[in-house]
Amino acid sequence: MKKKNTKRVQKFLEEIEWMFHTNGWERHLVLAEKQPEDQPQLAAEITPSMEYKQLTLKLYPFFFVCDLREQREALLHELVHVVLQDTKMLAIDLLQGRLQTEVTIKNTNEKTVSEITHLLDLLFTGNLRYAKRAYKNYLKK
Repeated sequence: MKKKNTKRVQKFLEEIEWMFHTNGWERHLVLAEKQPEDQPQLAAEITPSMEYKQLTLKLYPFFFVCDLREQREALLHELVHVVLQDTKMLAIDLLQGRLQTEVTIKNTNEKTVSEITHLLDLLFTGNLRYAKRAYKNYLKK
């Protein structure tokens, strides 16, 4: 594994964390030794703990085969999972037979929509300069 790439990933996560409200979260970067056989093009996988404000980002060998643009897109994709995590957990709870009230579902949906709206508003009003800079800097050699 290239140490330089993991430093780049750490720096990117630190620089863009405000955009995803993960500033102050504990972060763990895990380098997977093997690529899942059933997912040969899986680059990364994030596991957020909303309760404990922790992120575990697993980078698979395919991540390091990707060019910098593909790596950056994979990281962005994984960070979007943080925004959607509460909604995902509701669905899992329902599948496992755990009751969720209408109020909980509506509140979780509203929270997620509000976060996405906030991100889009910042994007359209040009107030994400730090994130744009971090996104651009990821490609620098």
